[in-house]
Amino acid sequence: MIDRNQTKEQLIKNSLRALNNGSYKGDLLSALEIENRKLNKNIQFSQQELSDMLIEAFEYIPPVEEPPIINTLDMIIEKPTEWLITNYIPKNEVTILCGDGGTGKGFVSSAITSAISSGEQVFFESEEEYLKQNRQPQKVLFISSEEDISKVTKRKMKLQGNAIEKNIYVLGAENEYTYKVKIGSKELEKLVHSIKPQLVIIDPIQAFLPPNTNMSDKTTMRDYMGGLKALAVKEDTTFLILSHTNKRESYGRQRVGDSAEIWDASRCVFILGKVDDNTRYLSQEKNNLSKTQPTTLFEIFDGQVIFKGITDKKDKDFSNANFSKSKGNPIDEIMSFIKQVLKGNENNQITNKELKEIIENNGYSSRTYERAKKQMKENNDITTKTTGKGKEREMIISLNK
Repeated sequence: MIDRNQTKEQLIKNSLRALNNGSYKGDLLSALEIENRKLNKNIQFSQQELSDMLIEAFEYIPPVEEPPIINTLDMIIEKPTEWLITNYIPKNEVTILCGDGGTGKGFVSSAITSAISSGEQVFFESEEEYLKQNRQPQKVLFISSEEDISKVTKRKMKLQGNAIEKNIYVLGAENEYTYKVKIGSKELEKLVHSIKPQLVIIDPIQAFLPPNTNMSDKTTMRDYMGGLKALAVKEDTTFLILSHTNKRESYGRQRVGDSAEIWDASRCVFILGKVDDNTRYLSQEKNNLSKTQPTTLFEIFDGQVIFKGITDKKDKDFSNANFSKSKGNPIDEIMSFIKQVLKGNENNQITNKELKEIIENNGYSSRTYERAKKQMKENNDITTKTTGKGKEREMIISLNK
């Protein structure tokens, strides 16, 4: 038996489709009449039934989208630049912090998190600007795929100052939900909307892009970075994105790892590096909203970031100086680097897994690392011990004093 309701629904859809693609030039009733005549006579609809279908047809017509509201310039209210940290990190924007492995990105981002959560002065900002801003304790959302929050991040942040822990929301490597939060995803948007943090730190950007993202594709990266900026404005927040750096021979926008679009789409860019075994630098390489600030010199002592001074030198100057030094024995070189990394960690120790990742990110092979580690144990420079059981089993490497 033929279902009249189903036939009527199909008749309406066919008539609307014919009108939309230009097959019929009359009105909807005319289209209904034409389509009705195509049916077998025993199931055709009466003229009254066709007229009644006009009202039902509105259910199948998609709503007309309202055109976007475009303002003229005279309707726009000019607003001054607002800063999360004056002259360093602008509000409602995307700022980049990048550096080679082992230069202290995790410590610097922890210091920033601690200061924002408590309303205290950040180690690189001037006391004058800090007092002018009268900054209050604020919420921070810290998302990292590289650190276990309970084992690493919490300890780092507590060492940096009087962090207000209830203001710091964390997602770390040990939380499986972390890997669902991608730049451009609904999960990230929902997270920011529900927490309403004043600062969101993502560490590193490479881990929070959708799978198979081609970071060398300019259009793709421009869309992702533009989406972050739009989310910052929509949710009244600020993004600080951590990134790896490219080979040390480059400088400027070519130093940002994997994509120069990350540099182009950011208002401010900072590069971290090392001056010598103890001193590190934080160089503001780009500032579109204010004068570029002097480079901050600092050291990491027992896991705490310590301000040492400022300089006019930039990343290029330090990179060129480091490259002008002739390279010696690679084993000696890597042993010296391992000592630098250990000195920068709390209690001068680190897990073997973390140290190996840092070493490999800086261009050394796994084989060279193992040879250097063996040599350092023979020289009594380091001590290794194994802790935990099963999946929790890990090697701890400590620097001997």
